[in-house]
Amino acid sequence: MAPFVLEVAYSQISAFQSGLKDPFNDWTDRHVAQGFAWRPGSVSFRTLDGEGPISVTVTKTTAFEPSPSALRVIQVPIRVAKEGALEIATITDSVEIEMKEGEYVVVFEHGRDDKGVMWCVFHFTAQTGPAGVLRADPELAPGPELLMEARPASP
Repeated sequence: MAPFVLEVAYSQISAFQSGLKDPFNDWTDRHVAQGFAWRPGSVSFRTLDGEGPISVTVTKTTAFEPSPSALRVIQVPIRVAKEGALEIATITDSVEIEMKEGEYVVVFEHGRDDKGVMWCVFHFTAQTGPAGVLRADPELAPGPELLMEARPASP
């Protein structure tokens, strides 16, 4: 899939099941510190900037090495419940991603290009695995245990 641009609002970009009622997550201070808010069917990642354009790339892979230019690298499990029904979205925009039904690990890599514009890559691997903050910039402080519960954000 070719890269696309979304407009970030409220410091977040999300991946979720298409058709999920209230797909975005409510953030607690702990979610902000760890850089993501997760619940079954939905994960929201904290972006470096509160608003602005973000270049998004989606890959389906069997293995990868994090980019040395990524400031944040976060891994979480995600289940695609219905074939073809996953979205990458911000509050204002959404792009549907063709995915096969199944269990995945999604790795979110995030940084800025040489002009300061945000970018991210969502790497989907067909496997199960634990959540983890693989690389944290100074704005993140994930702590020893990750919070793997979030509530849907109110519309």
